[in-house]
Parts: sequence; C-alpha cells; structure tokens
Amino acid sequence: MQKCKYNIKEVLKFTLPMVLTSLSMSLMFNVDRIVLVHYSVDSMNAAALAGNFVAMISYIAISVAQIAAIFVGQYNGLGEYKKTGWAPWQMIHLGLLSFLLFLPMATICQYFSIFPEYFRDEGIQYLRILLAFAGFQAISAALSSFFIGRGESFTVIGAVLMVNILNFLLNIYLIFGIKEFFAPLGIVGAGWATAISEMVHTLILLCIFLKENNKKFYNTFDYKFRKELFFNCLKIGLPLSCGKVLSMLAWFVILSFFNYASKDLATVEVFAVNVWVIFIFFADGSSRAIAAISANLIGENNLPAIKKMLKLFLNINLVICIIFSIPLIFCQEIMLWFLKDVDGIIHLYSEFRFIFISMWLIVLTDSIFYLVGGVLNSGGDTRFPVCLELTTLWLGGVAPTAVLYFTGHLTTVRITYVLLVAIGVVNSVVIYWRYKQLKWFTKLV
Repeated sequence: MQKCKYNIKEVLKFTLPMVLTSLSMSLMFNVDRIVLVHYSVDSMNAAALAGNFVAMISYIAISVAQIAAIFVGQYNGLGEYKKTGWAPWQMIHLGLLSFLLFLPMATICQYFSIFPEYFRDEGIQYLRILLAFAGFQAISAALSSFFIGRGESFTVIGAVLMVNILNFLLNIYLIFGIKEFFAPLGIVGAGWATAISEMVHTLILLCIFLKENNKKFYNTFDYKFRKELFFNCLKIGLPLSCGKVLSMLAWFVILSFFNYASKDLATVEVFAVNVWVIFIFFADGSSRAIAAISANLIGENNLPAIKKMLKLFLNINLVICIIFSIPLIFCQEIMLWFLKDVDGIIHLYSEFRFIFISMWLIVLTDSIFYLVGGVLNSGGDTRFPVCLELTTLWLGGVAPTAVLYFTGHLTTVRITYVLLVAIGVVNSVVIYWRYKQLKWFTKLV
C-alpha cells in the first residue's frame, strides 16, 4: 500500500494559498461593505447587491480558470514539469476573452433592473466600475493556479496579503476622502479601490509567473493556445461554474426579495451574507486545496492517501468551526461591534443574533459539502455536487422565500435561514454517500 506523502506541513502549503485566494476574492467586496456601512447604510446595501451580481456573472470565468490547478497538479504528480504552465496560459486566454463580455455590460448596466429605487443611482455607479475590471479576477485566478497546483504557497499568500492591505487603505481614503486634497467619493471610491487592487494582484502574479527560473523549469513563456487543453478545462470547469452561478443566483434572488420587502430586512440579509462569506472562506479554499492534492494523488494512483487527506481536512475543519463558534454563538458582541456606531439599526439586533447562530450551522454543513465535493472535483465528477446543491437550494430556499414575498408575509429572515440550515444537512449527507461510491476516482491526463 502506498503511503501518503502529505503531512500537516505539506497540507498547509496547498491549503493556505487556496484559503487566502478564496478570501481575497470575497474580502475585497466585503471590505467595501464594512467601510461603507459607516458612510451610509444605503450605500452598503447598494454595494452588496451590485457586488453579488458581479460575483455571480464573473464566477463562470473565475471558476473555470481555477480548474487549471487540477491539471497543474496532475502534471506535477506525473513529473511532467514542462507542461505545468500550459493550463494556466489557456485560462489566461479565457480571462482576456472575458473582457469581451464584461466591458459591454459595463456600458449598458444602467438598463439593468436589479436595484430598488432608493439606492439605484449608487448601485449603478458601483456596478459599472466592477464590471469594467472583472476580467482581471479570472486572469489572477489562472495565474494563482500555477502556484497552487504545485504547492508553492508563499507566492500566493504574499500577493493576497499585499493587495488586501492595499484595498483596505484605498477604501478608507477614497470613500471618506482626504481633507484638503479631495472630497469623499463614497460608493464610487469603494469601486475604484477594488478595481485598482484587482489590477495590482494580477500584475504581481504575472511578474512572478514569467520570471527566468519559471521560464527555464516550467516553460511559463509558452503562451501557445492549445485547443484541446482549453476545451478540457471548459469541459470540467463549466458544469461546476455554471452550477455555482445558478447557486449564487439563488442567493442573489433571496437577497433581492429582502431588499424589496423592506430596508430593515435588506440590512439584516446583507450583513448575513457578509458574515457567511467571511467565515466560509476556509471551507471554500480548503475544497480547492484538497482537490489539488487529490489530483496529485490520483496521478499517483494512491486512493488510500486521498481517504487519509479527506479525514485530516474534515478534522481541521471541525476545529476551525469550533473557533468560529466563539463570535457567532458564545460572544456575539464581537460581531455586533462592527455595527455599534451605525444609526437606526439597534432594533435589528435580535435578528442579527439569530442570523449568527444560523450562519454557524450553515458554515459547518457547507464546509463538509465543499470538502467532500473537492475530492469529487479532482477526478472530474463535477456534475453531481452541482445538481445536488442547485436542487436543494432553489426548491428549499428560493421557492419558500418567493412565496412569503409574493403573499406579503416576508417580515423576517428567520424562516428562510431555518430552511437553509436544513438544506446544508441534506447536502452533507448525500455528498458523502456519493464519495463512498468512488465514481470520481479517474485520471484526467
């Protein structure tokens, strides 16, 4: 029996960059909202709706681009190092092509009917900036896949930390302005902070990707378009990414129902989504890490090691969730601290407290679903997790919320979030059953 060569140190080399990459993509939007809530609650709500819309649209290109890490991992596992740069380049091409979609959308976004009238103008301004620069997210995801698939953690970690510090500082100065230099830009400043940070992130990774050592050992200057590999990435990534987009659309629809129902429900739901994104980054990043490790081990035909890796990741995830329970369940004042200076929402604190507990249960169950799903994805089994998530989320989450909205009974977020917790439990049980069938254990290269 083959032994697993991946100890805790090796696991962290794969996991930390995945976690931070996942966090980086969501944290930029969340920093916008956290800073904007102290500028204007309406601005925060507008940014949340616009940000979720852009995340939903851009996720197709981003998610497909991240699939390159699986090919990098399998080539690396086979020892074919000269080919590890091929898949990232195909996905860089995809990122460049994505501008053909995003730029026209940015020019006509004023015709999108996604915002309530009370913050429509602000939402359109923010949306236009995010759409114009959305292609850089896909390119940076493609570049990150080269380092992640080979377990080179420090490059990705350093780049993520730098751009998120930059994004935070730009948000502070651009949203509130600098006295005697320029006036507050509000939500427009938040948009430019995110756009500039995304461009800097791409530039940093590209410079390292193209440096002389990588050119020599990994052939990273070979930017040739390889039709077969390009479409293999699409074949594996599109079902997953399209499914994720439909999943994000479900969350967007739920958020929209609450936005149109009342300002109070909109504020609670926006904060709930922000909390979920911040706390789920570990599971989302870990799922990509375990997919990269599993891809290497599939290349080595080492199934026992994959089983050990999944058990290790699940145990680490449990520890992380126990830590998350401190602010979400036992010390909720930590979370409410972010809202202590915001006027007019003290009466919503009871709803926030309920949301925090629900969020913890959702994070716990979703993280299990993501980790097991990551193993399935490493062998190309992307359709089953997608179909499962979409079926339960739309039928169990969106449909009941829609009924409550159209019948005039959407006066609280509690019913929806009880259903979302139940959905998480069902998804975790079913995905584990699929994993035990071993249909995913397939070599792709």
